[in-house]
Amino acid sequence: MRLLVSLGLRRASQWQRLTLLDHLLLSPLTFITIQLYHLLVWLRGRPFRPPRGKAPVRVVCISDTHDLTVHVPDGDILVHAGDLTNDGTAADVQKQLDWLRGFAHPVKIVVAGNHDSYFDPRSRRQEDVRAKAKVQLGDILFLQGDMTVQEVNGRKISIFGAGDVPECGPTEFAFQYTPVTQPWYNRIPPQTDILVTHTPPKHHLDLDLGCPHLLREVWRVKPRLHIFGHCHWAYGQEAIYFDEMQAAYETLLSRPRRGPILDFIPNRSWIYMWKVVYYGVQGVAWKWLMGGPRSNQGSIMVNAAQMVGDTGRIKSRAVVVDI
Repeated sequence: MRLLVSLGLRRASQWQRLTLLDHLLLSPLTFITIQLYHLLVWLRGRPFRPPRGKAPVRVVCISDTHDLTVHVPDGDILVHAGDLTNDGTAADVQKQLDWLRGFAHPVKIVVAGNHDSYFDPRSRRQEDVRAKAKVQLGDILFLQGDMTVQEVNGRKISIFGAGDVPECGPTEFAFQYTPVTQPWYNRIPPQTDILVTHTPPKHHLDLDLGCPHLLREVWRVKPRLHIFGHCHWAYGQEAIYFDEMQAAYETLLSRPRRGPILDFIPNRSWIYMWKVVYYGVQGVAWKWLMGGPRSNQGSIMVNAAQMVGDTGRIKSRAVVVDI
């Protein structure tokens, strides 16, 4: 195993992407379905359009800067999805806030990450507690289970943010929860246009470490844009559709991986694979041949982590989305 890791054929930890060999050893059928799913989503094109006659709102997405700074393009809304710092002290948080305050974006949104201990009284560093340290937000809107409605380009945009993450480290990590104490049930207002969390939802840009409870909330609310970070190696964006193809894909990914031999013995996973293909092709036809009602019913998910894995280096590639 160590030899395969050193050769780059197997991943070293769950916080890294699965290699091709990892995929094939776990489940060739699932790997093939993932490729088909992403092809079908790509063929369906952009999942939504800005309202007719309205100017688009440009959202600039970053996350997981961990005390470092990155290039930030111009836009209407700047979102930082948590882990501004490594140690989470008030002083470190303030440095990152001062950097963000220097940008001219009319709306600036920040949620905490698990490393941003200052924002959670349960995990706040003792030196900050003793000093009764405070941070100055200025024009930054910090959200922790809160919604803000902002008027941008003549449109009202509803933004909900929360930094809660599944338990993943020591008590010094902020806003951790267990499966029993998960905070998502009916928490996000249904009118949310932009959802900002630190944790990803399950099965989407998450290295399979995302939260299934958050995914259920996303299905209920169906925000136009969901921004998160936390899993550095899963950086990127993807379109999703709240339909039968999406449900079949997520159900398949939630099933146990049977290995390269048992995969080829007929089982229920085959059914979900064919559902992904069937409903995916149907979705492509609706989009391009008939322009049907499902052609504007999707969302964009963004993992905006700027840290290159666990290397300590920054990629400095903000994700820009027009909604």
